[in-house]
Amino acid sequence: MKILVLANAMSTLSGGDKRFIEIFKRFKAQGHSVKVMIPRIGYEICKNENLNVSYQILPIRSENNLGPILSNLLRLAIANLVVIKNLRKQSIVYSTSDFFNDTIPAIFLKSIDKKVKWIASVYHIIPHPSRRPGKFSFSNFFSFIAQRMSLLLIARWSDMIQTEANFVRDELMRRYRISPEKIIVCQSGINPKVIDHFSWSQGKIYDACFLARLHKSKGIHDLIEAWQCLCKYKDAKLAIAGGGPIEIINEVKIRIKNLGLENNVFYLGFLSEEEKYKLLRTSKLYVLPSYEEGIPIAFYEAMYCGLPIVTYYLPPYADIKDYILSVPLGAVHSLALEILRVLEDDDLIHMLGERGRSLAKEHTWDRIADYLISKLDKMLSKENSIVKDFPNECSLSASHSFK
Repeated sequence: MKILVLANAMSTLSGGDKRFIEIFKRFKAQGHSVKVMIPRIGYEICKNENLNVSYQILPIRSENNLGPILSNLLRLAIANLVVIKNLRKQSIVYSTSDFFNDTIPAIFLKSIDKKVKWIASVYHIIPHPSRRPGKFSFSNFFSFIAQRMSLLLIARWSDMIQTEANFVRDELMRRYRISPEKIIVCQSGINPKVIDHFSWSQGKIYDACFLARLHKSKGIHDLIEAWQCLCKYKDAKLAIAGGGPIEIINEVKIRIKNLGLENNVFYLGFLSEEEKYKLLRTSKLYVLPSYEEGIPIAFYEAMYCGLPIVTYYLPPYADIKDYILSVPLGAVHSLALEILRVLEDDDLIHMLGERGRSLAKEHTWDRIADYLISKLDKMLSKENSIVKDFPNECSLSASHSFK
């Protein structure tokens, strides 16, 4: 199987990027030919993550001088030229995102070679700008419109769409009239051997941790406000870890200081893989009050480390609703009370931790890669034989997986 992976929009290590890296490590190990088209910054991230495949590096290094929109247009134009000149004769093209940078080159490749099969990735439906946290911005509006246009192209041109939540599948079917047979639902996973390598036996340091990119959509300001409320009842410690725009990082630091939480909330910055797992091992809870999300890989990592998860409820979480604790979106006071309730009950922490760990053990990258390979083989061969599915069509609905 010859696969071209389009990762032209990659500039940081997002959940979708981590997913494709882990999956194609295993594709390569099974003898498949994998080539990744990617900008220089994405290439450096992939090499740091030990993705040892062939690369076609786009000759554009930075978007600092052009701005994100012009830079993306330039990257798109270059990607199309590279596809036409160098990257024909692929059996499968796999786009890692629903950004134009990845969808348009896939369409170009299919128009050049009708035999090429395109598997598109859609992990998150961007809400209308009026429903996103913060003030209305042109970038939010542009992202919303661009995704709608891209999804129309994906619906028309792709041969298969992969997502990680039944909610996203249902939205694609409803809004774009995509056949359910064209969509596979397969959640992300973990590498237990890697996590087990980083052990910790010296007790808990933090009552909870937030481990994600710092952004308003991740609910970071809500969490700090909730922690202020919680600290009226309990002297609790929260660790915040993750990179992000410098203005958001500064806002977080200033807010912690202004609320008098310097002895309760600690910003740790961006963490290495080892530091990340040590943070999870040294925390009692994992808290992520996102306003928009797929199903985060960090959920499974935290579950595997035995941490209960407290979050705002989002529709994609329906697949794992029995394994998380959630409050209504934006309910900051309820979030604080739920965290406090769990912290006050060690038996509940243990029970939820064991339940989540049992689910996380089922979500390995090896199983997910095997499942996708079986689906791609079936698509290429057009055989009528039934491929044994990952539990619940790889959606890993908690109630189905453990019946």
